[in-house]
Amino acid sequence: MIHKIGRLTSIGKYRNYNATGDVAFKKLTLFYADNGAGKTTLTSIIRSLSQNKPELIHRRLSTRHTTPQSAQIIQRNLTGDITHTFNQSTGWNTPFQDIEIFDIHFVNENIYSGFEFNEEHKKQLHQFVIGAQGIALQQQIDKNKADKTASRQRQEQISQQLIQLVGNNLSTDALNLFLSIPIVETNNIDSLITSAETILTSANANSVIQPLPLLLPASDINSGINFTQLAIDLEMSLQTLQNTALQTLFSEHCQELADNSLQNPTNWLHWGQTYLESKRAKNIQDLTCPFCKQTIDNTMNIINSYTLQFNAEFNSLLERLKNHLMALQSFNLETFLLSLETTNKTNLSHTNTWKQYFLSSVVPVYNIISDETILRQQLQELINTVTLKIQNPSITYTNSIANNLQISLQTISQNIISYNQQILVYNNQLTTFRLAIKTVPQAQLELDKLRRIKKRFEAPISTLCNELISQRQNLASLTTAYPVLMQQQEASATTFFNSYKTQINHYLGTVFKTLFRIEDVVHVAPRGMATQSKIGYKLTIDGQDISFDFNQNTNAKDSLSEGDKSTIALAFFLSKLDIDTTINNKILVFDDPLSSFDSNRRFYTIQLIKDLFPKIKQAIILSHNEYFLYELSKGFSAGDKKTLRISQNFIDKASLIEPLSLETLVENEYFKHIKELEVFLRNPDLSKKEIVLGWLRNVLEAHIRFKFYRQLSHLPSNNQTFGTIINALVSQNVVFRDNQNRTTIISKLNLINGISCKPHHGEPLPDYNLLGFNPNLLNVSELANFVTDALNLIDNEI
Repeated sequence: MIHKIGRLTSIGKYRNYNATGDVAFKKLTLFYADNGAGKTTLTSIIRSLSQNKPELIHRRLSTRHTTPQSAQIIQRNLTGDITHTFNQSTGWNTPFQDIEIFDIHFVNENIYSGFEFNEEHKKQLHQFVIGAQGIALQQQIDKNKADKTASRQRQEQISQQLIQLVGNNLSTDALNLFLSIPIVETNNIDSLITSAETILTSANANSVIQPLPLLLPASDINSGINFTQLAIDLEMSLQTLQNTALQTLFSEHCQELADNSLQNPTNWLHWGQTYLESKRAKNIQDLTCPFCKQTIDNTMNIINSYTLQFNAEFNSLLERLKNHLMALQSFNLETFLLSLETTNKTNLSHTNTWKQYFLSSVVPVYNIISDETILRQQLQELINTVTLKIQNPSITYTNSIANNLQISLQTISQNIISYNQQILVYNNQLTTFRLAIKTVPQAQLELDKLRRIKKRFEAPISTLCNELISQRQNLASLTTAYPVLMQQQEASATTFFNSYKTQINHYLGTVFKTLFRIEDVVHVAPRGMATQSKIGYKLTIDGQDISFDFNQNTNAKDSLSEGDKSTIALAFFLSKLDIDTTINNKILVFDDPLSSFDSNRRFYTIQLIKDLFPKIKQAIILSHNEYFLYELSKGFSAGDKKTLRISQNFIDKASLIEPLSLETLVENEYFKHIKELEVFLRNPDLSKKEIVLGWLRNVLEAHIRFKFYRQLSHLPSNNQTFGTIINALVSQNVVFRDNQNRTTIISKLNLINGISCKPHHGEPLPDYNLLGFNPNLLNVSELANFVTDALNLIDNEI
């Protein structure tokens, strides 16, 4: 139960209200207020609390406010008080449900606005009607839709954030693949990106790359030197020449024997040699041929042939040495070295150019000659040795001199082969590379992909990806749950609305005695693009359909008065309460429920509220009609009811809540002023002189109007001042109760009229000298005498 409105700040006319005095609510709490004082604002505050809608208060921000909006409503339960506090930034700290409100907003939002019954009304009415039996399910449906919308919006936000943060041509269409990237793909990603960047560079430079030259192979060395023969010739002595000559003669002799059909000539000659050696061993000096017995000595032709052969070999040696020297001198080592250097420089230049586009793990390494100086020395030493040998053939030289140069040149040749093999491999790689160069779009696509892979698991992006995946899973779950919720609502609403229709027609026919009826009340699930259920119904009058199309005959605009519309709205409201199983927990708020009702419907409404009172927790009624509130309050004990007033401070343009006595409020002004005059006589206060003079005038005028109504009926409505009324009494010669003192009575009336007169603008003041009294100079005793005279006139004389 609401116990008190503790504080209202910067909300409408409640600029700085703080509860003071006895303003606590009771089970029946009646609020009286003039129109515009703040009834609707107070109702909106309660609605904001019950529906937890801060915007209802935000929309009522006070003009010229200086402090933020705030409110405090105290709820009292058996277990204690709960303070509901509103903060402009955060809203209500705790909601307060189980409050049903009937006011113009209920009518406008649920039934009609002006002359219109539209689809939005039917949606809103559906929300109201399902009440306690369906509100939880409807909230689930609304939450489901709101959550889906929020999820889609959040997904869109995350998607845009990811596209912006990741970059690298990530698009909405590519998000699914991006989210599904496994973390293993990030292995060695930096190296892959570097490689892809190089590929893209190559793609961009393809027109430059294709004409680039390959590396040049190194030319092999070809000295023209017969190192094998040269080594032999350098070691050859004269004895060696003789042996060589004999060997030649022996060979020719064997060939001759073979040519003349002597088998195995070598063995044959060997046997002859064995024969001669045997003779020599026996010291036989005269040696003869075993075949022809011819004497063998140095004068023989064969011995001479040895000498001749020796001379030929000697000459041949000299000729060979000269040829060796010519070959050594013809070997242009410097030209060869220059060629190698040129090739190396050219290839270095080419590889430096290729490095901009092509990264190879094997770049040819030039390592052909370790020391050119040694090579030059070896060549020159060999030339000098051969020259000396020609000058003195009998001198022998070791073959190491020739072998050193030969080994050096062989090493160089092997190095050239190895270098050229590297060149071949490198050139093959270049050719393969050039053939494999991608187009710029292809290379860019691959690089973007790798960069996206790297970005996928960076801290902020990974967090967004996980949230997006979670949002998608959540949306899928919500989408699956939605049709199930709608089926549940359809089943429960169909049964509920059947009972609801019966109650509505009970109020329209039995209670309010109208010809209107509600037919075909049904739950209408969302169709097409719609997302909200609505209530479907048909309105009839005396059995004839009333159309909501204003172009049709018998439409709502022409058939329903404002009172009829309010009656239908109240029937919808009350019917829902009748079938609400939790009505005992409800607080009902009625804000000016009778604004367009006739007297009969006002009476029915008062009785209906009284009938509801025992069933509910609390009733709060706000009205500008004090007599309605007074009639409603009758029959309730003082402990169950409380009357409050929303008053206005017109200087501060602010409203406040204060206690109110309904009995005093509805009391007739005549009797009120009589009592106030009596109070003045008991406690005279000259500061109230102007008020007291006004009361004197008002009570005498009211008394005379009532008592002499027929005699004064001829006076025009615009000319019924107190003075014209007194003159009419004289001219009509009316009979007073104390008619013998008629002249005195008229004199007293004229005197009171004179001292209490408040002339309109432009009218002259009474002549106080002629009158005999100046009201500005009256003392308290004189004023009290006038009051006594006026009361005596009313009680005894007129």
